[in-house]
Amino acid sequence: MLPFVIGGALLQPPDTEVVATLVALLLLVGSLAVSFGADLATEGAGDGRFELRRLVRGALALVVLGGVLFGTAQVGFLFPPPTAQDIVPPMRPPTPPAAADRVLFTVSAPAPTTWRLGTLDVYDGTAWLTPPFDASTLVPVNGNVPTAPGDTRGPLPAPGITATIEVADLPGKALPGLANPLAVRGGPQVEYDPRTQALRTAGVRLPRGTTYEVLAPAPPTGAVLSRAGRPAAAARPFLDVPSPPAEIAALLAEAPTETFARLQFVRRAYFAKVVAAGAGNPVDVPPSRVVEMLAGKEATPYEITAGEVLLARWAGVPARIGYGWFGGDKVAEGRWEIRPRNGSTWLEAYFEGSGWVPIVGTPPRARASTAAGARNDNPSVRPTDELALVVYVPVELSSTRLAYVLVRYYALRSLPFLLGIGLLAAFYPALIKVLRRTARRRAAARLGPRARIAAAYAELRDNLTDLGIAGPAVTPLELLGKVDPDAEHRELAWLVTRSLWGDLSRDLQPGDVAAAQTLSLSVARRLRSAQPGLSRATALASRASLSNPWTDELPTLWKPRRSRKTAVAGRPKRFAQRVRAFPARAWPPRPVPLAVLGSVLVVAVAVLVAVTRPEPTPPALRALPDRVAPGVLGDIRLVREQSAEKAFREGTDRSLAREGRVFSLRQGDVVQGSLQVAALDPTIDTRSPRIRDQVLQGLGKGGFRASRIGQERVYRLALPELDLLLSFTPDGHGYYLMAARAAYADSDRLFASVLAFTRGEAAAQLRPADVVVPDPRTGSAS
Repeated sequence: MLPFVIGGALLQPPDTEVVATLVALLLLVGSLAVSFGADLATEGAGDGRFELRRLVRGALALVVLGGVLFGTAQVGFLFPPPTAQDIVPPMRPPTPPAAADRVLFTVSAPAPTTWRLGTLDVYDGTAWLTPPFDASTLVPVNGNVPTAPGDTRGPLPAPGITATIEVADLPGKALPGLANPLAVRGGPQVEYDPRTQALRTAGVRLPRGTTYEVLAPAPPTGAVLSRAGRPAAAARPFLDVPSPPAEIAALLAEAPTETFARLQFVRRAYFAKVVAAGAGNPVDVPPSRVVEMLAGKEATPYEITAGEVLLARWAGVPARIGYGWFGGDKVAEGRWEIRPRNGSTWLEAYFEGSGWVPIVGTPPRARASTAAGARNDNPSVRPTDELALVVYVPVELSSTRLAYVLVRYYALRSLPFLLGIGLLAAFYPALIKVLRRTARRRAAARLGPRARIAAAYAELRDNLTDLGIAGPAVTPLELLGKVDPDAEHRELAWLVTRSLWGDLSRDLQPGDVAAAQTLSLSVARRLRSAQPGLSRATALASRASLSNPWTDELPTLWKPRRSRKTAVAGRPKRFAQRVRAFPARAWPPRPVPLAVLGSVLVVAVAVLVAVTRPEPTPPALRALPDRVAPGVLGDIRLVREQSAEKAFREGTDRSLAREGRVFSLRQGDVVQGSLQVAALDPTIDTRSPRIRDQVLQGLGKGGFRASRIGQERVYRLALPELDLLLSFTPDGHGYYLMAARAAYADSDRLFASVLAFTRGEAAAQLRPADVVVPDPRTGSAS
């Protein structure tokens, strides 16, 4: 019946699924109830009132199950079906999450260029937004890209560049392509967005190894762009921008009138002042921010591109932000690997006859940073005289991977105990039955031959009860009709009947007892072997024969189950007997109450120990002294930067540094680096090699090397633009970290002088020498 119910539920029409499943459920429960009632009737159990109560309970269960089924069928309103007619309005672009370094795709092309993914072309006066997305406007592409309504490319020249793209680990459905794509060949079914010229797969995410070609016009020359005419009507919405501030208007008044020359003029003025600094996350860029960047303020790469697009629109050139990847890692001649670190944004400007032209600009000045992240290797970018004061705050690591490893570690080691507890909880009735059999045999040995026959036959009948073959109400002779004919079983049934209730009860011989025991074991063994393995395992865990044994005249070690009517009628009479017989009834204890009582006692003892145990005294916090560094060392002034020290207190709630000081190292007007002094949590002691290695791993990702400056033991990390020098305090509860420009030649002498100051000494200029770290296992160099 059950397979038909499941199959019927899967094959029902959508509009009749709930009703059909309810009907099938009703028939299934009804058939099970009728089958169980028939079994009870054959055993002589149950009456009309019992059947009525069982019918009412079954009906209530059906109502509850039906309500749950109907309710789960109505939760679909929480997940409305998608429709291709919905238009996603412009929205702020989210901050991209950190991506693991991997190959996204590989490109074969004549030269590296922009591998575009999409655009930001809506400006709301404060921030750049994504373009509206309308799935109904997407155009299928099978070869040449057709001209569709709303296409903003305009007239284009013939194809001049072909890029062959091989997908590796590329997420999502958006596909990398070229500016102004003219054709897409090979690979999957592709859809084209006329507004943004973006490509996307019409199906699911592309598998690794998928290859396709994109054809586009060759990049136009400056002479071609200078001859561009007035932009077409389709491109004019990309001129929408608020009125320029007075500073921008003054700059535009000096610009030439020709479109391309005007754009180049404002871009040159812009990049001559702006200083690149920080990560390029999408943020608001109001017109006032462009004025600040034009005045030489620092800005992230995203802000620089956003300001560049605003300047282009103010100059009268339709523009938008293009994003994707630029360049790549060259792996062969004409072949590049694109990774997440190649992500980029750029200005896309529209010129009539050339379409949307990517213009990639790089500010000639960038602020050097004390961060140990990726660097811009462009040799044309020079650092400014200012230095970003990045404060290194050691934090307590907390990651999903670490939690998973810990959970797996303890789960694997506790698995045997959990399995043992689970098996004990499931099969403890088997242990009770073994103890019951032993108790029955001992009691029967005291009571005589008749009791010994009853004990032997009771084991057989209890096995049949656990197997679900026959209940204790069936007589030995009636049982013969419920199982297959068997000579030994028939002989045993007559022997038990005559011994317990018949003519043999007055003259039992030892041979009769031995025969009954042998026949009982033989019949029980053959009955069990005839059952499936699952039935035998279920019988071991069954408590049916414990709660309803074949006889309660012998020890049961389990409180037999009585009907509620009998229990209520005899309750007043038995109360006094229970009080008088309590000591005798308390042993042997029932296993379940005993387990519960034991668990309660264990928990109570644990709580009592936890409450009465004194709280451990935390180590005292060691505050930094008033003077942790000198004010002047030679021509270097150490200026305290209290605003940067907030990172130790407000940066994170998992900081291992309880107090910190930050000093900028100023040589005249140039900031050569920073000095950071931190007092660690009292529980952190860097004199422990394990803890020290963890701190070094957190600060420099394992890149620090042991080094010496004279007699000073320090740790050194050389970065492309910075040198990091680290020294732990002798008590193990603090450290000194100096981040200095790589071009500053006296960083070692300066750091040694700072460390000497902490000891009240003076340090002379010493030549640094990297030392090889000895292998702690052998005492030799590794």
